[in-house]
Amino acid sequence: MAGESKRRSGGFTIEINVNVSARTAFRVVLAAGLLVMLGANLPGHLSYDSVAQLYEGHFHIRETWGPALYAWVLGFFDGFIPGTSLYVTVSAALFFGALAALGGLRGKVSWWAVLAAAGAVLTPQLMIYQGIVWKDVMFANCAVAGFVLVAYAGQVWPERGKRWALLITALVLMAAGAQVRQNGIIAGGFAALALGWIAAFDGAQATTKGRWRRGLTWALGALVALVVVGQVETTLSEPARAPKDTALGTGLRIVESFDVIGAMALDPTYRVDALSAANPTAAAIVKSRAKADYSGRRVDFVDRDPAIQAGLNVLSDQAFAAQWRDLVFKHPGLYLKVRIEDFRWVFAPPVVDWCLPIYVGVDAPAEKMAPLGMQHRYIQSDVMLYNYASWFLDTPVYSHVWYAGLSLVLGLLLLWRRQGADIAMAALQFASVGFAASFFIISIACDYRYLYFTDVAALTGLIYAALDPPMPWRKRTHTVH
Repeated sequence: MAGESKRRSGGFTIEINVNVSARTAFRVVLAAGLLVMLGANLPGHLSYDSVAQLYEGHFHIRETWGPALYAWVLGFFDGFIPGTSLYVTVSAALFFGALAALGGLRGKVSWWAVLAAAGAVLTPQLMIYQGIVWKDVMFANCAVAGFVLVAYAGQVWPERGKRWALLITALVLMAAGAQVRQNGIIAGGFAALALGWIAAFDGAQATTKGRWRRGLTWALGALVALVVVGQVETTLSEPARAPKDTALGTGLRIVESFDVIGAMALDPTYRVDALSAANPTAAAIVKSRAKADYSGRRVDFVDRDPAIQAGLNVLSDQAFAAQWRDLVFKHPGLYLKVRIEDFRWVFAPPVVDWCLPIYVGVDAPAEKMAPLGMQHRYIQSDVMLYNYASWFLDTPVYSHVWYAGLSLVLGLLLLWRRQGADIAMAALQFASVGFAASFFIISIACDYRYLYFTDVAALTGLIYAALDPPMPWRKRTHTVH
């Protein structure tokens, strides 16, 4: 945008030239968005989960089965500046920096990208969620930044030093994301596929067979490295006297019992022979309370009923595992019916207000907050932020379905064009859809934050596509086959 104006003052003519490029405006919008977000949300919003993990990180202990790495990260930044202000600032800077870096992946930046960035910054997902201290936000930020780094690595592939610096940084970030959000490994898997594609067509292989072999080697190597580095990160973040990590076992028990209770509720004729064989009295109690307590909305309704808990506490993990296998393999129709009910609540909640669409303030038991020097907080600025978010409820801005659909369209358009960084950014879009789909199997509650990555990946893809729109009627050039 260029402008020119003249002003006469005291007999002199002052000429002012204004020349602002779309690329500059793009960066200014994102920088301003980051600063406004920090100003509105610092020192951050913390729910019980947030405070519990900060408590563990601060005192180097482990009391919950939340991710040890996330507690360590919070404790690390808390060691410099008590609280979560520094963590929120660094985490948000990583994400907004990744968005700003998108401008370097295309030869040009259109004014559509400026509008897309401005619109994205105004959504609650960027304006408020980036200030919430949740592992879901950290995972999303690490994953998005990781894909952008992979895209840059593809652009500088012949320069080995730069390539490896970018890929190692991406590996550390994506491995960390996968450790704080267990099914985040799906994002790493798609990034590995994108890396394999990029490596296969870097011009080093003349034959199709050679390209496939090279691409497969890079993809598998990246996936193995992702798992190994993630395990190393978690091992190093474990406190010295940490109890045995039971997160996986506890998670499996919750999912299996939730599915079995759902089956009892949706089909009263379903026989729970494995549970009855283990303890007929407990099995009878659970079955009698299933219909009253089950809701695809969240497992918490089961947790809050002392009657059904009395039965659940007696039944072993092995009994529920056996009953769950019976449900899946001998009654697949009923299992799918239960899972559809659970998944619709997390992916397309009938009433989004019931699924914690936003969280502001600070709240946790006093015994957790007092040792950290924290107090309960819900002040006027928090009220204003909540009211701001409420304007977007029941609109596409708060629809995972809309974001997943947008990602599918963008992913296909970028694969069709296949220019430069398109492969990595298309992989990001498909990763977000795959991540959302994984909740068909593991969903136990409908909290909106669980699919936060799906939302911000689509917004990232929209901004990238707006830089240089991949229109179907435009001729493709410089494609990666």
